[in-house]
Amino acid sequence: MASPADLQPLTPDRRRQMTREHLLRAAAQVFAEQGFHGTSLDEVAAAAGFSKGAVYSNFRNKEDLFLALLGWIYAQLIDSVRETIDSSQAPSGSRLTDFVDLVRRQDFEGGARWSVLYEEFHLYALRNPAAREKLAQLDRQDIEAVATVIGQERQRQGLEPLRSATDSARIVVALMRGVAMMRALEPDVADDDAFLQAVLEFIARGLLGAPPG
Repeated sequence: MASPADLQPLTPDRRRQMTREHLLRAAAQVFAEQGFHGTSLDEVAAAAGFSKGAVYSNFRNKEDLFLALLGWIYAQLIDSVRETIDSSQAPSGSRLTDFVDLVRRQDFEGGARWSVLYEEFHLYALRNPAAREKLAQLDRQDIEAVATVIGQERQRQGLEPLRSATDSARIVVALMRGVAMMRALEPDVADDDAFLQAVLEFIARGLLGAPPG
């Protein structure tokens, strides 16, 4: 079945958006394989099947493309988290399970290369103040989305929090980034059900809170 986006008229703006997204997908592949400094715009254009002019018509330079890719992948992650929250009809507490599994499986646009790309973004941001602020801003949006999950689960279960939802969300995000990196290095460990269950128990006991009394 076609998605709503597929049914949109192919206007010049829509065509430009599709070209931009295609370039971002190609950039995700090339940056993940070769790193920021090892990647040229010629290589991104070739991977996307476009001319270098198509890259420059959408991005000022390699840094602009890199930062746009950062924002684009974060947007996919945050949208997936919110969709998981909104669509879950399962029993109380399961939405957090759904979120952890989402990150573990990296089941969002760009997710398959997320752990490698995040390290590239992080290293680049450490050396570039403007990029550092952009990464920090996107991190805050990510944490806010997770804090919403935690706050709603606490309310649904009548739990007494040990710390604020935002502080708990920071811990969850840090933990899941570690899981994503582990999955890149040792997929058998990160995909193990017992390991996932241990992560969920840690979150439930230490971050959601305890029943009153």
